[in-house]
Amino acid sequence: MSADRLDHLLTHAPLQSIILLEDIDAALPSREEPINLAQRYGRAYEGMQGLTMSGLLNALDGVASTDGRILFMTTNYVDRLDPALVRPGRVDFKAEIGLCTEDQLSRMFSRFYPEKEVVEESLAVSFAAALGGGLVSAAQVQGFLLVHKSSPQSAMDALPEFREKCLLHRDKS
Repeated sequence: MSADRLDHLLTHAPLQSIILLEDIDAALPSREEPINLAQRYGRAYEGMQGLTMSGLLNALDGVASTDGRILFMTTNYVDRLDPALVRPGRVDFKAEIGLCTEDQLSRMFSRFYPEKEVVEESLAVSFAAALGGGLVSAAQVQGFLLVHKSSPQSAMDALPEFREKCLLHRDKS
């Protein structure tokens, strides 16, 4: 994608729209080095011009000056972002979505099984206590609960194995 194309897409987004640039850290290796999309992703991207950090910054400056649009950028590696990309004026608010607390785990469990009511409230507290805060992301918990969507007890029964996998994954990271 060229800088002109990105600029066009951002500035012609409908009013009252939300724009998402996901994994922005992976999109641009340096300020002036264009991405070779064909080399990175294969033949489907042949012929597309590379986008530079400068091109992205110019496009963002254009969308930032238009009212009625909200731009979200996500990253798994904040430290890899160019300071020019996240300076005040381009980024107005930063929020880290970290690992779940026990309270969040309990509330996720309760909301995932809303029809199961009173008995599951104690299961929700047990679920949160058994998993413990600071171990898993909300996405990991959601994936786990989806596998056990028909039964909160099934989730509880599988919880020790899930917790062990999370601990192993954390230790490898």
